Amino acid sequence: MTATLISLISLFLSGFIMNLGHGLNNILVPTRLSSEGISADSIGLVMAMFSVGLLLGGLYARRLLIRVGHIRLYAASAALGAMSILVCFLWLNEWVWGAMRIIIGFSIAATNIVADGWLSERATSKTRSRILATNQTVVLSAMFLGSFLINFGEVNQAELYIIAGLLFCGGLLPIAMSRVSAPEVDDTPRMPLFDLSKTSPVGVMSVLMCGLLLGSMLSMLAVYAESKGISGVNLSMLIGSAIMGGFALQFPVGYLADRFDRRSVMLLIVLVSMVLIALVPFSVELDLFIATLILVGLSSGIMAALYPLGVSETFDRLQQNQMTAAMGTMMIIYAIGGTLGPTAAGFIMENAGDNYFFAMLAILHAVFALFIFYRSKVRPSIPVDQQEAFVPQGATGMVSADLDPRTEYTDTAPEISPAAQTAMDMATHHPELAIDMVMLIAKANPEQVNEVAGAVATVEGIDVTELYNRLNELTPEQDTELAQSIIAASTEAPAELVSAVFEEAESEDIPELAASMAEAAPEQTMEIIEAATEAVLEDDNPEAVVEIAEAYLSNVSDSLEDMRYADRLADESEQNVTDMVSMIAEKAPEQAMDVATAAVEAVPESASDVVEVLHEHDAIDDLVSDLKDRPEPS
Repeated sequence: MTATLISLISLFLSGFIMNLGHGLNNILVPTRLSSEGISADSIGLVMAMFSVGLLLGGLYARRLLIRVGHIRLYAASAALGAMSILVCFLWLNEWVWGAMRIIIGFSIAATNIVADGWLSERATSKTRSRILATNQTVVLSAMFLGSFLINFGEVNQAELYIIAGLLFCGGLLPIAMSRVSAPEVDDTPRMPLFDLSKTSPVGVMSVLMCGLLLGSMLSMLAVYAESKGISGVNLSMLIGSAIMGGFALQFPVGYLADRFDRRSVMLLIVLVSMVLIALVPFSVELDLFIATLILVGLSSGIMAALYPLGVSETFDRLQQNQMTAAMGTMMIIYAIGGTLGPTAAGFIMENAGDNYFFAMLAILHAVFALFIFYRSKVRPSIPVDQQEAFVPQGATGMVSADLDPRTEYTDTAPEISPAAQTAMDMATHHPELAIDMVMLIAKANPEQVNEVAGAVATVEGIDVTELYNRLNELTPEQDTELAQSIIAASTEAPAELVSAVFEEAESEDIPELAASMAEAAPEQTMEIIEAATEAVLEDDNPEAVVEIAEAYLSNVSDSLEDMRYADRLADESEQNVTDMVSMIAEKAPEQAMDVATAAVEAVPESASDVVEVLHEHDAIDDLVSDLKDRPEPS
């Protein structure tokens, strides 16, 4: 692990230098505008444009990354960031500054996406969490220290803008001088916002509220402080407390979220934050600066924790192959909140007074708390032991989707050998010659027969039954593996192929063969189990029907036990179990009792459906009574 982190020093150093400039710019912009007498609503609108840039970066940076490459996009983004800062000194105009905030937001989003891709390439399943934590520490510590750089000059003089611009340019040097290889990039599609909101309303609302609350706090806190006479080092400490609170509270919140009901934890901390944020104006009026730092740090920390809490709550309800697509959508939701929050805060501060800034934040907390309470009554939480792990995401709102260990999911076909590729090409262009080609390859390399057969079976128009029969004659000792390869590869394997497999098999081997084939081709489970049942019945071995069911149910039980909560809900195994009981009750009614009993023991969730099936087939009443007496799963 240490060696991996050392190899990433150039990436971390580059991010640290650039985020020093970002931290300085974040406090420089609102402070300068406030000192020039710009209205609070205009300042809020200018600050909100940063989130617009984040949104644009999240939407288009990956496409640019695919087009121009990592190092070019990183260099261009760093240059854009530096230019936007320098332009702000040259022209003091709200429209110009708003445009520059969009550009620097895009710059930060793009550089983060590039850095995350580089870091993800070096990460493994064992090091991913540590690399993510290190990266977040580097970014937030740089932003914290950057807020103190404002004390090195006057906000209306050139020095601070030059320093910030130099830091953005300097952040490019460690990357440009290193030998970092460019990883492959995929433009992952995003989950539709409506679908994500329907799947996890609380998770989506939590992410939105994080953008609203944290975006408002980090954007407008400096304006509020200036109006109260807080400046210089004290101002840096106040902004720094908001940033570091967002980092420090991730860990205790995460500890609670992993051990208790997540929505209950969310409701509790939102209520606590509501009280803390409402106390800030009183501590400022009483000149209790240390108390103000603590209140701001704690409340900002809770606001920042709403993002990873929302991500975890959403992931609880998603299948694992949906997580990466959902991350992109949640970044959009955060950016929307980050745009609306400062805009609304500036409007309220301008028209109602500075102290109403914290009143607005407290009201938003209360609204969110009511929403959490309502959703808790509408839909129960999932069991605590089946919740997704909490992963800290920091206080910047930038999500390391490529580094999040929960998004590790691969559903791609394995690389195939040259022989298999040659056979596939032949099958595609000359399907009438494909099976002869496979036979030649099988004779030359018998150990490749299963891979080649599986590759050819994926090609449309191939007679997979003939393929199996001819290869089985050549390599009868591999009949089981061969059948699995062909049936798993062919999404529309004909019933005669499945039947042919069991006709060649010994009766005592059919249960395990059927179970392994169903596991290899889950979408064809019922066809496989039915063909196996018919095969043993034709051999006048009805007792093997129960063995077939038990072998299949054993695999189902083990598979469901290892699944995540959301994946298990979406899995069709429970329906397959019910269909299997129905089929056996029809074809082998004398074995229906034993099969039903085994089904309920292996998949307790299927008990009620199994009872209905037995009623439909007029099964024995005492079995029905026995199944009804079984406790329903919690």
